Amino acid sequence: MTSSRRGFTLLEVMTVVAVIAILSALASQAVIASQKVSRVSAQARLLVQRLQTSRANAVGHGNAQGYYIGPNGLNVVAPDAHQSFTFVKTNPLTPNPVYDAVNDQVDNFRDWLPTSGTSSTVLVQGANGAQPAPISIGFDIDGLPTVNPAAAFPYCFKISDTIEPSIDRRVILFGDGTVKVQNNETYCP
Repeated sequence: MTSSRRGFTLLEVMTVVAVIAILSALASQAVIASQKVSRVSAQARLLVQRLQTSRANAVGHGNAQGYYIGPNGLNVVAPDAHQSFTFVKTNPLTPNPVYDAVNDQVDNFRDWLPTSGTSSTVLVQGANGAQPAPISIGFDIDGLPTVNPAAAFPYCFKISDTIEPSIDRRVILFGDGTVKVQNNETYCP
């Protein structure tokens, strides 16, 4: 009489568990990296959409207005930290509209950067990363932009992950007021 062997040995089970653990660790790192890229890309698209809307409203309503980006980054504490909003000038014909906290009408709806504690997980900077926020981008009734602090055009915004700055996207604001996410162009280094 022969006995047939059924089941797995302890060594075989441990090998399978080890392989599954290694694959899970690799997959979780890929998922985390993908989430960071998605978060940065989404913030770049949101910035483009908000700037396009501000420009269209300035021209369409005949009233100078813009978009304000508050201070953001690691351990930032301020009343407007990690948030952005649309502002409308009290004088509709303001030639170089920049945000004025005392006199401008501010939209109650705020765009909030994703945060963890007092730090944003996405960093929005101007001048291709050389200018930290706050940044004010205003549009006159002809749709022409003004950036404060003052800068040359095309103006490049750098949107990056706070922890891994190599994960980034560039948003380009041109002197005629048009805006786009940079693809393969060389406007922003």
